[in-house]
Amino acid sequence: MPGDNLKLANDFAFDYDSTISDETWIGPQVILKMLDSLLQLPAKILDLGIGTGASSIPLKKEGHVITGIDGSEKMLEVCRQKNIAEELILFDLESPPFPLKSNTFDAAVSNGVFHLIHPILPVIEEVKRIIKPGGYFVFTFEKESHLEESKEIEPGIWEKKTKTGVLTYKHSSEYIFNKLQENNFKPLLQTEFLGYVNKEFEQEFYFQAIAAQLISNR
Repeated sequence: MPGDNLKLANDFAFDYDSTISDETWIGPQVILKMLDSLLQLPAKILDLGIGTGASSIPLKKEGHVITGIDGSEKMLEVCRQKNIAEELILFDLESPPFPLKSNTFDAAVSNGVFHLIHPILPVIEEVKRIIKPGGYFVFTFEKESHLEESKEIEPGIWEKKTKTGVLTYKHSSEYIFNKLQENNFKPLLQTEFLGYVNKEFEQEFYFQAIAAQLISNR
């Protein structure tokens, strides 16, 4: 994440879990459902941007073995208290390469993270290196809607600074699919879901979830 985003994540860490619930943010359930149809138990899963662990709790309960990586020290502090992950790694996702061995994981997941980091291409390239050939990458990203206050910083990517000072990014589906295919990922599953509602402006914000398989990491 950009430096200001990491600071805000640290400041927000101990209140984060109280702002989400299964009813208001269903990303973890969407990812679990996708992986259920693809993985056998137990699988080694890397959670990119694990935060307080909300996305990995269902995966842990299912019997998978979790490794988490995140740039927020305070978020990981909260996550560590839940005993979700075999290992938690403090590392900024915007500063690859990640301190992880190649061909290590059966799958990688990333939930509600891509709209907070830039660029995401190096993350996709690192996932390609880290997971095993035939492994899966399941992630969510915010769809390109409500762009009125955003600026297009490169084709298919828009940036916006929120009132709280957070830099957010939206990516076109075309951009995401192109980058996956350039890195030997084959999209298998996709779905759209309501991420959150801005009640002040009566706007709905939708996310897309994609499950892709790594055909080759060469």
